[in-house]
Amino acid sequence: MEEVIKIQKQLDKVHRVQLEMALEVKRICDLYNIKYFLIAGTLLGAVRHGGFIPWDDDMDIGMLREDYEKFITIAKTELSSKYVLQTWDEDINFGQPFAKIRKNGTRFVEKNSSKVEGHKGIYIDIFPFDNVPENLIARKVHSIKIYLLKRLIFSKLGYEVWLDGGKIKKIIYKFLYFITKFISINKMKKLLEKEMKKYNTMNTDLIVAIGGSYGYKKESIKREWIKDLTTIKFENKDFLCPKDYHSYLTHFYGDYMKPPPENKRYNRHGIIEIDFGSDEE
Repeated sequence: MEEVIKIQKQLDKVHRVQLEMALEVKRICDLYNIKYFLIAGTLLGAVRHGGFIPWDDDMDIGMLREDYEKFITIAKTELSSKYVLQTWDEDINFGQPFAKIRKNGTRFVEKNSSKVEGHKGIYIDIFPFDNVPENLIARKVHSIKIYLLKRLIFSKLGYEVWLDGGKIKKIIYKFLYFITKFISINKMKKLLEKEMKKYNTMNTDLIVAIGGSYGYKKESIKREWIKDLTTIKFENKDFLCPKDYHSYLTHFYGDYMKPPPENKRYNRHGIIEIDFGSDEE
């Protein structure tokens, strides 16, 4: 019990830093008329807890691709100097196909990326949503290409995504690492980004957050769910979220108002080091 209390106190401090960064993102979006919306566990926390899920360790914000790219461009100059915008264009060692806002002077190290160079401060995630092809075969091909390109990038940069896998999975990733010796990291990133955006000129019913942790199929959601936005209280602050959050949350979590068992609540991202720097009490 003492260990759980200690972890919770740490997470409460992490949450304060993450909320601070989310309010900076909201400030920029409000100022420049950029649409954003709370997603995943952050949206679930807003609905079920009025803020952070007590045992969650991150914060997730979504944007349609057009708004995402507008935000990235503006944030490069508008973002407070207390934070850093981390994308794979700004940080060659960063392998995720979405953006993170990190706080300078802090550390928040995940097991699978502990050996990867680059900023490792406390962060929030910002995900772009891209179109999903209507044709089922094209959708399957799209998902496979994206899966393989992501894994090649992770292998090239040293993300140890195989740590929690079995022997076969480790062999596969060693093989992928061998392949990456013959392809530049910039080439692989360009190939993945091109594939992600491939169907964005079409009208499609589904959109997907490619970098989401639930996988391509689960992360594919109906566009109509996020078409209309509304405000919701998150830690007593107003944030935008999908108006039809019930359909979204049911898709991901089923009976979303029922919390998971206690043994499945902590350290979801495998955090192995936390340092609050000047924010340390």
